[in-house]
Amino acid sequence: MREINWGRIEDLDTLDASALAPDVTKRNIFGPDAFWDDYVMRHFVLPEGAAIPTHSHEWDHLALSLGGHGEVEVEGELYDLENGNWARVPGGTAHSFRNAGAGDFTFLCIVPARGDPHAKKISMRAERQKRKSAEERP
Repeated sequence: MREINWGRIEDLDTLDASALAPDVTKRNIFGPDAFWDDYVMRHFVLPEGAAIPTHSHEWDHLALSLGGHGEVEVEGELYDLENGNWARVPGGTAHSFRNAGAGDFTFLCIVPARGDPHAKKISMRAERQKRKSAEERP
């Protein structure tokens, strides 16, 4: 099978992100099983009026706005995420994302693979397969 080294975001599978917010669209571009074992680059679309509620976790987020107008709130401080703006959300901080404009807010978000449930599942399967292969070797 030939390795695929090019693609379109809209052709990637849409992943269930309903735990983050209703109506959010999520696709993983790079991550375990797609060129990047330790991290995952996710593509999110938040429709008008949508928000990902305040939460925190131990890992950093690296976010880049691709379109529309969004905001990220980190520890009570609001950062504008208009097209082309980026933000770092330090691990361990309370944060939220929201669509602050008309139309869709589209952004990329990079987190460690352990910070994404879909990537984490792929990583765990790969680890189990490595252990199984090692155990089968004489």
